[in-house]
Amino acid sequence: MKSGKGNLLEMLSERVLELANAGKWEEAMSASDAAIDQARTSNTGDFEDIVSLAATLEIKGDLLRQLSYLEEARVVYLEALEMLNSNENCAPMLARISASIGVLYDSVGNDEEAIIFYERAISMYEILDPPQIREVADICNNLGFIYRSLGNMDAAETLFLRGLEICHTEYGKNHEKTATLFNNVGALYLKSGCDGQAREMHTMALEARLSILGEEHPDTAQSYSNLALCYAQIGDGAKAKDLFQKSLAVYEKHIKTESYEYASVAENYAEFLRASKDTKGSSSVIKKAQKKLAKVS
Repeated sequence: MKSGKGNLLEMLSERVLELANAGKWEEAMSASDAAIDQARTSNTGDFEDIVSLAATLEIKGDLLRQLSYLEEARVVYLEALEMLNSNENCAPMLARISASIGVLYDSVGNDEEAIIFYERAISMYEILDPPQIREVADICNNLGFIYRSLGNMDAAETLFLRGLEICHTEYGKNHEKTATLFNNVGALYLKSGCDGQAREMHTMALEARLSILGEEHPDTAQSYSNLALCYAQIGDGAKAKDLFQKSLAVYEKHIKTESYEYASVAENYAEFLRASKDTKGSSSVIKKAQKKLAKVS
């Protein structure tokens, strides 16, 4: 049976989550502070009390991160980590907090620290019984982007493929996360000049997105565009043109929320047409895009 203070902390923590889910951020922050104050006051130094305090700190860190108070969130998360002192009995919480800190460092471009905390989180998720491999897949995807930005394509490929394997096994081929990993592997291969592999990955991403999202979803438009780039790269102009047009047609329907993506695809299509000596078509694409974008600016 839980103690009275344990029940109170649980109720306070649940209230924080309820308020945050309702978008009542100021009230959620106040409730979070109250939970932490209660946990600090009740802390006798025994294991259960330390874990309870760390849990309230984690909730506060999550709340601060959602509100983009990144430095404040980092400080709170680090206090919780230090408090738990790498206790193996707290491995799930240690893994979550390490991953959250990794996200914080990743968001501000501190690649070195992000890598340290992401890798720490992966190692902790893997030793759980059972291992939480779905979380590992998400972190592999984040790490893959970091290594790609650093120019380490081999490390990025290894991480993306590991994430893809996990997602394919856990969720199946027709799932948004699997499609995202297909897409990311394809983008890496295209950037690395592996045109055939890129085309296959983007084809599978498109097939998955068509199955789960339909023809008119922005993510499907992204896959049309990425596959168009693949066909342009291998010299199949007819397929590239058809896919560019499909992508633009979908993005036009979402132009208020996807204006940047629409403009990017229009520019890529126009560049492809210029390279194909179709200067008139290229100019027409740009003019049409400018008119469309002017209406939503």
